[in-house]
Amino acid sequence: MTDTEIDIDMMPLADIGQPGRIALESHRQLRAKFGSVPHRMPLSAIANAVGIVAIKEVDVESFEGTLVIKDGKGAIGLRRGLRSGRRNFTLGHEIGHFLIPTHRVRRQQFECTSSDMRRVRSGNLDQTPQRERIEIEANEFAATLLVPGPEYKEERRKLGKGSDVAHIRQLAVLFDVSQVMLASTYVRMSDERIAIIISHDGRVKRVIPTQGFPYLGLSRDALIPISSMTHSFCRTAAVDLVSDLREVETHSWLERRGQVTSLYEQVVAQENGWATTLLIVDEEEVDDEEDDRHWNRSNRRH
Repeated sequence: MTDTEIDIDMMPLADIGQPGRIALESHRQLRAKFGSVPHRMPLSAIANAVGIVAIKEVDVESFEGTLVIKDGKGAIGLRRGLRSGRRNFTLGHEIGHFLIPTHRVRRQQFECTSSDMRRVRSGNLDQTPQRERIEIEANEFAATLLVPGPEYKEERRKLGKGSDVAHIRQLAVLFDVSQVMLASTYVRMSDERIAIIISHDGRVKRVIPTQGFPYLGLSRDALIPISSMTHSFCRTAAVDLVSDLREVETHSWLERRGQVTSLYEQVVAQENGWATTLLIVDEEEVDDEEDDRHWNRSNRRH
């Protein structure tokens, strides 16, 4: 698939307001023409096909990406030096601003910072301030566009049924996205109840839990719990070393145990003091009140 082969019909996109659905429609058009969506999204070709006439690297520190719209055409600037995965997400984010109809109506110029790239949905999006909301929507568009669901599920199945923190890096390389972005996809698409904690120099930088994961009580820059395996492992582990998945005491991480019967932890030590931790919980099954035949049954990994 070369740049000259990409052709996006803008008419269907113009009628869609939801960011994720705009990305999915782009996937649909690519599949209709090529039979599948490439793992490494041809972002420059897509940008050109939808009306973005220039993508340039710029020497700035104040933003990660910028979009200027004039006479229906767009031009994108990306901070020079971004790693490939982060650059792709930033480019996808700016393409999102260009394609999401409500963004173009409100603004003709965007300057998006690193904090904008980290914004995620929490609570009712309609009650979120407008500036934050459009950045969240652009992030959701980029995440959906860069990791197409069917292709992700196919590759994830190849890695086996159980969750493993090592999968995140493997899949991030395959789809050419950052490990943080892939971690969000990994959690969202997991069949298990899991959480990913990204930390740096022993302090929490991001917590990504599945819906309904037990309360961790961790805020940004909080210290990694001293009783956790992550705390001890990362003090001596070599870069890229992955721990075994081990059962740990629930109080090592969980502020509220709830129905949890078992907690498992796995961690990979990364360069420059970064680490990624995977937590998996088993919980008691909630049985029908009228059926007490399995009153003592719980989900166990062994």
